Amino acid sequence: MGERRRDPSCYDLLASEARLASFMLIAQGQVPQKHWFALGRLLTSHGGHVSLISWSGSMFEYLMPQLIMPSYENTLLDQTCKAAVSRQIEYGRQRAVPWGISESCYNATDMHQVYQYRAFGVPGLGFKRGLGDDLVIAPYASALALTVMPREACSNLQTLAAQGFLGAYGFYEAVDYTPSRVPRGKNHAIVRSFMAHHQGMSLLAFAHVLLYQPMQRRFMSDPLARATELLLQERVPKKGATLHPHAAEVSSAARPPVAEAGMSMAVFTDPNTPIPEVHLCPTAGPTSW
Repeated sequence: MGERRRDPSCYDLLASEARLASFMLIAQGQVPQKHWFALGRLLTSHGGHVSLISWSGSMFEYLMPQLIMPSYENTLLDQTCKAAVSRQIEYGRQRAVPWGISESCYNATDMHQVYQYRAFGVPGLGFKRGLGDDLVIAPYASALALTVMPREACSNLQTLAAQGFLGAYGFYEAVDYTPSRVPRGKNHAIVRSFMAHHQGMSLLAFAHVLLYQPMQRRFMSDPLARATELLLQERVPKKGATLHPHAAEVSSAARPPVAEAGMSMAVFTDPNTPIPEVHLCPTAGPTSW
C-alpha cells in the first residue's frame, strides 16, 4: 500500500468464492461476461470424475458460494462440488478421522491466547503445497457438505457430536489432530471457540436442506441474477482435457495421524528447577542472539 501500486497477486479460481464476486459483478453490469471465463479452470481427476482445482482444497472454497447460488445437474460446478466432497470423505477415511477440512482456527494461540487461523485442505484438491502436513477437522465443513451429499454429511455430523465436539453454542470451531499440536497422551485437541462466520454458514446449510434452498430461491428471484443464470450451467469438459493430478502429495499424505519416529517432547511444569531446563529442536537452524 505504501508503494501506491496494485498488488500483483490475484485470487481468480472458479473453484473459490471468486466465482460469487464475478457472477455478481457481471449481473450488475460492472464487468463484461468474459470476466467469468477468465477465472482459472485447471482440472484434476478423482475416481474417474473431472473436477476443478481450488487454491487450498478447502470445503469453504468449493461450497460456500452454493449457499446462495444454485447448482445444476451434470455441470462443471455440480460435478466439482460432488467430487470435492467425495475426496474429503475418502481422505478422512485414509487418515482415520471424521472428515471435513476447511479454513479454520487450530490448536495454537498467540501471546493473547487467541487461537490462530489459516486455510487447511485436502491434498490433490488444492494448489497449495504441504496440505498433508496438518490435520484439522472443522465441523462447519460437514455442514456445508449438506448442500451436496446430505446423508453423508448428516452422518458425519452425528459422529462429531458423539465424539464430544458439540458445545453449548453448536459445534466447536475445529478438532486438531496434528501430532505436533496435540497434548501428550491424546490424539486430538478441541479448538474450543465459536466463530460467528462459520456458525452462520452452518445455519444456512441446515436451512438449505430443511427448508428447500431458501437462500438460493431468494437469490435467483432477482431479475439480474436470472439473466446471468446460464453462467452456472457450464458443461463438463470433454475427454482429452489436461489434468493436474498432484499424485505424489496425495499418496504421501494418505496415512493415519501418528507422530514421526523418534519424535519426543519435553514438558516442564515447574519454572523453578535447580538447573535450567531447555527443549532443543534438532531440526532448527542456527540462531543468532
